Amino acid sequence: MYNLQLKPNEKVFLITMGGLIKQQESHNYMEELLKKLKTFNTSEYYLVLDTQELQASPQDMLDEEKKGIELLVKTPFKGRFNIASKTLIANMQAKRIAGDTLKLITTVHSYDEFVSIINLHKAV
Repeated sequence: MYNLQLKPNEKVFLITMGGLIKQQESHNYMEELLKKLKTFNTSEYYLVLDTQELQASPQDMLDEEKKGIELLVKTPFKGRFNIASKTLIANMQAKRIAGDTLKLITTVHSYDEFVSIINLHKAV
């Protein structure tokens, strides 16, 4: 399951992913993501990738997952945040797949934590 949500008032592009993503769903996600990224000025938005409910991916999905992560890192967002998966295996898999790319994404434990960080930056 995935959901792409643009929040113009908050300047947030929220991607929610959960469960076990199968190959056809992953393909649909990438197509929809590419289309959605063309509809707004990404450099004015924060990316929040909510993977709390995402399960570890099967081996045949790892290349597709890596492409998705690389696309999100190459896209010029104002900032990138990942709400980490609740499962240790999924988190370890993401680190192994993305490697150093994950260093460009700030990990948080909730959407509220993301909001707190952004509000701190706005106050400075």
